[in-house]
Amino acid sequence: MPLICLFGPDGSGKSTLAKALAYFLKRNGLRVMISWMRGTHTLASILARFLSKFRTFRGPCNPYYHICIPPSLKTLWVWIEFYSTLPILFLRFLLPRSLGYLVVAERGPIDFLVWITMTTRQPRVLTSIIGRFAMALARKTSTNVYIRADLKTLQKRRQASPETPSLSIQLKIYDAIAKAYEIPTIDTSNISVAESIKQILEQVRLRQSLEKRV
Repeated sequence: MPLICLFGPDGSGKSTLAKALAYFLKRNGLRVMISWMRGTHTLASILARFLSKFRTFRGPCNPYYHICIPPSLKTLWVWIEFYSTLPILFLRFLLPRSLGYLVVAERGPIDFLVWITMTTRQPRVLTSIIGRFAMALARKTSTNVYIRADLKTLQKRRQASPETPSLSIQLKIYDAIAKAYEIPTIDTSNISVAESIKQILEQVRLRQSLEKRV
């Protein structure tokens, strides 16, 4: 069964669209599971909570754990974050797919890359070994659709959220990735959920096959 990965900045509508898409697909007789990943999972989350207790590591880089990794430890931290995502990737993405579920991901490996880039403030992560591996994995195992919105819309949707200050940078990084890899893009700024779902189905080439089932 396929894996559909919706990726994009916070506030773009990924969660809403993932739920709507899963509901639609279930109504058409498919076994569907919604999954997600980002960064700072499992081991990394435990370490982040621990490091947040020390003044040396406190800072705004990671908006959820309020830590900043010192330059000398950033490479190590990137690897910790990467290895921490592997159980999530297996349990939430690959295993359900092997069991016959169509997996709809509201975040995936590309979001993980952007998360690491943002929280470590190291753009070179995108072209590192981990960056290239994550992109290759994302493109090989899933059908990716970039869900975006203009900056004003994102800021309106994410008012008072920890991610709000970083939305402009997030959007630039996501736009650059989608352009570089020619990933299909859906802008939700001025279209309905129904129209967005219609476009997603067209992008992942499911619409025609579903119509044949009805």
